[in-house]
Amino acid sequence: MATNVSEDPIATIRGALESGRLTINALDDGSGVLLDVDGEQLLTLNRTGMRLVQAIDEGASSVEALRDMLLEEFEVEAERAEADARAFVGEVAEAL
Repeated sequence: MATNVSEDPIATIRGALESGRLTINALDDGSGVLLDVDGEQLLTLNRTGMRLVQAIDEGASSVEALRDMLLEEFEVEAERAEADARAFVGEVAEAL
């Protein structure tokens, strides 16, 4: 799967969500956890990470789409939002 991660980490995450390998568990404060059933690991997410995963689950298919969502929902500059989204999806996909 490492080849898919480097090519398209968003597709890797979406595939794990669609297959049931990853489950999203939102907490009342907006943060949440991802349970990786196959890898037997739990990934804790802050509000931003939670929204990024939810956006992927809702159909966001590019870092630019994730950046735009961050710009709409959080006070952040475009360059930082894109860099953070790119780093986040890379780290989550690598953990799978």
